[in-house]
Amino acid sequence: MDEFERHGIGVVSGRDACVHALRSPDLTSDPGGGSPSVLLRDGDGHARVRGVLREIIAGLEPLPDSVRASIEAVVGGLGSSFDLVRDFARPVAGAVTSAVLGVPLDDVFLDHLEKTTANLDVFGGADRTGQASAFRLAVQLSRAAAGPGGLTALREAHAAGRLDEDELMLNPVVLAHAAYENSLNFLACAGLELASSPTPKSVRELVTSICPARYVLRFGPDGPLAVSLTDGLPFGLGRHACPGSGVALAEGEIALGALAKLLDGGCEVGDVGWKTHSVFHGLAKAVVTRSGNR
Repeated sequence: MDEFERHGIGVVSGRDACVHALRSPDLTSDPGGGSPSVLLRDGDGHARVRGVLREIIAGLEPLPDSVRASIEAVVGGLGSSFDLVRDFARPVAGAVTSAVLGVPLDDVFLDHLEKTTANLDVFGGADRTGQASAFRLAVQLSRAAAGPGGLTALREAHAAGRLDEDELMLNPVVLAHAAYENSLNFLACAGLELASSPTPKSVRELVTSICPARYVLRFGPDGPLAVSLTDGLPFGLGRHACPGSGVALAEGEIALGALAKLLDGGCEVGDVGWKTHSVFHGLAKAVVTRSGNR
């Protein structure tokens, strides 16, 4: 919160106040400047771009068998000792993001996608490295050959006049980041919970308690406000509620269900480190060693 205050951003907390803020017609997600990002606009433009993205996400509901198989293959390939971030959450989130876009994604792409965080939030950040990574990915995706999936759907929407050039350029990165960043952080944190807690929770309970995206930014007559999502609002509410919540829950059910079976014989966790971003909550590293392999 101190970081928000330094940038003149107020904080809204408490479930009732946050529900009101998220649904309020007096607050907007648009900071001005005419961003083509679906995250940073409201009104007809937001509804139009969100409609295209929602159609893309609907193509993964329910998750196709091929995506399920990819997730299960990641967990099945984990060794006797593994990092919950690098070896579990990252490849699972990467596989789902690849399916969302309809293009293969390598480690270099995922590295740059993780760096775009500072560019895609507007909480006072001005990370030139993040901006460069976002631009690089936008150019890369604009040139990529794509099969069935989100990138092809976005291009078809542009050809049909539903997206302009700037919207087509930026929103593939927005879509990729939304599919990847929160999944990466949630899966790693939930994996730590499974490995550490004797009392299992459902995926929905884990999503709510972990809440990988802690705040969203809104703008009102009195200035910007960081609205907390940590009091049982992990997917937000209102016109900017996460359109991919169903895919996120299905991804978690498959990945965490497979991980729970793998850890059924017991394990130990060590070398735990946390990220320090003010908005995105996640692990930097956590090494799990399965029982009998210490």
